[in-house]
Amino acid sequence: MTCASALDHYRRLSRRLFAGLVVTAVGAPGVASAQSRDAGGAEYFQQEVYYVIEAALDEERDVLHGLARVTYVNHSPDTLDRLFFHQHLNAFRPNSTWARAERRRQLNFQELVDPEHAFERLLTARYDGSELRASYPNAPDSTILELALAESLSPGDRVTLELEWEARPSTICRRQCRQGRQYDFAQWYPRIAPYDRTGWAHHPLYPQGEFYGEFATYDVLLDVARDQVLGATGVPVEGDPGWSTTDHGAILEQRDWYEVPIHPSLGLLEGDADAGRKRVRFYAEDVHHFAWSTSPDYIHEGGEVVPQGDRARPIAIHVLYRPGDERNWGNGRAVRSTVLALQFLEDVFGPYPWPQLTNLHRLETGGTEFPMVIMDGSAGEGIIMHETAHQYAHGIFGNNEWKEAWLDEGLASFLTDWAFENGDQSRWRRTREQMARTEGNGLTHPISTLSEDFPTFDMYGYMAYTRPSFMYHMLRNLVGGDDAFRRILREYYARHALKHVTEADFRAVVEDVSGLDLDWFFDQWLHTTATLDYAVGDVSAEETDEGWTIRVEVLREGDGWMPVTLEARTGDQVLWTAVLESRDRRQVVEAMLDERPSQVILDPAGVILDYDSRNDRREIPDS
Repeated sequence: MTCASALDHYRRLSRRLFAGLVVTAVGAPGVASAQSRDAGGAEYFQQEVYYVIEAALDEERDVLHGLARVTYVNHSPDTLDRLFFHQHLNAFRPNSTWARAERRRQLNFQELVDPEHAFERLLTARYDGSELRASYPNAPDSTILELALAESLSPGDRVTLELEWEARPSTICRRQCRQGRQYDFAQWYPRIAPYDRTGWAHHPLYPQGEFYGEFATYDVLLDVARDQVLGATGVPVEGDPGWSTTDHGAILEQRDWYEVPIHPSLGLLEGDADAGRKRVRFYAEDVHHFAWSTSPDYIHEGGEVVPQGDRARPIAIHVLYRPGDERNWGNGRAVRSTVLALQFLEDVFGPYPWPQLTNLHRLETGGTEFPMVIMDGSAGEGIIMHETAHQYAHGIFGNNEWKEAWLDEGLASFLTDWAFENGDQSRWRRTREQMARTEGNGLTHPISTLSEDFPTFDMYGYMAYTRPSFMYHMLRNLVGGDDAFRRILREYYARHALKHVTEADFRAVVEDVSGLDLDWFFDQWLHTTATLDYAVGDVSAEETDEGWTIRVEVLREGDGWMPVTLEARTGDQVLWTAVLESRDRRQVVEAMLDERPSQVILDPAGVILDYDSRNDRREIPDS
């Protein structure tokens, strides 16, 4: 099945499964097509979810009132007697796991008082008209909601629940925020936790490693003040998001991308919108989260990524930014940066599977990724590239970030550096120097460490972003360079787009495409703290009747090992190159050259994460 046909298949499957929403548990047709074998031969399955949401924003109270009908299909081989949801907005209030952790970073949610803190308050949970018992197993943290089912959910069955809740962002900006009339709703609704081969993946929201979700269809109807301008996951299939007076707005809404069903009324938003208000309906398929932001001050600019490869239609690009920073955001600058980022990623992986990408100028600094949406505090090319890279590394490949953050944060960091390197290795040298300082202070942990187990947020940053980025850099060199690594990432896309992925999945693709046995590489770099420390020892050059014989001692002083390039030069002229693959602690290399070399260099391109590169270069003394 080609990438394009696979994506079409998943869309058809989701429409078929949810064409008739039911309240009683019945057998789900066609579930076998949602199963396959994973890299280790175990049965892979993926749960199916359909959200229908109606929500109204009350700006006087800063509160969103929501009602959701959530249909859940059990593709797993297990019988489920309960469902778990995340209420992640509760992280930004006192007594949450997040609040207790963030005190170390001077973002003190622990001391916020009403009405400054956030909440996501469940009002009712119903099945077939009856109330379900709700509990919070991780209390006082209330980001995990447990609902005991009235009837067990057997393999192949589906269940439809109705949830009513109220939500309010906090005045401290962290992944969500409210200031004035702008609301950044990154977390705002009860989001079902993934159920995978390890069981329920319900987890408190931590500052370190946050996201993991089930791929789903979202049908979201929002009721807001008429002057509000909205950006969100999905496409606006009904109503005016506020772009209609701007260039590209009417052209690029992509309302005909999906075969959109009639929105089933939930009863919260009956009839027409009240005077001074409007309703906008967004629709998205094959995404594992839904985020949105709204502000009456947003300025909209639009563009497109033209068709290429297997994708026959353009991708709409929407940028919504606040007044006052037009120099960085406006006049198409942020649009161009977003377009270029997505074009680079399509060239690396394959076609973008969704109709649009929205870049929102959020209240918080930094950036955060969501399917079809990036929220950025600034319009720098680097931050836009990194967050757009997450459309693939986490959005399309749905890894569990609190278990394996290197699969998305590390890969997105690598892709950002790759996009801007243009053959210049100085970015990697700076990264190597940064990591060497960290390792020199004895602060390393295995990259595979659970995200919340890193002792500090800075350490998490090094080990989830920086060190994995350099690991991918070394891997790219090891498998043969840019073209070889593109082939690997395209196969990764072909096998795992719109699926949950793990370390085993990525390793299998790398080894299958490269033909190399790389257990040693992944085990060393992911599961140990071994460091590389190569050094040039004694070196000599002796003239003979046939030329010059050089003798170089190479020392492996660290516990890690990598193939390392050794080069002999005279000035800028390279006289000889060899790749050393011995794992010996000490090796002596000899070569016959036509000219006398003046120096030898280990790892001249800076492609390995050498602990101390100062001893990688040695001048050859006069004999």
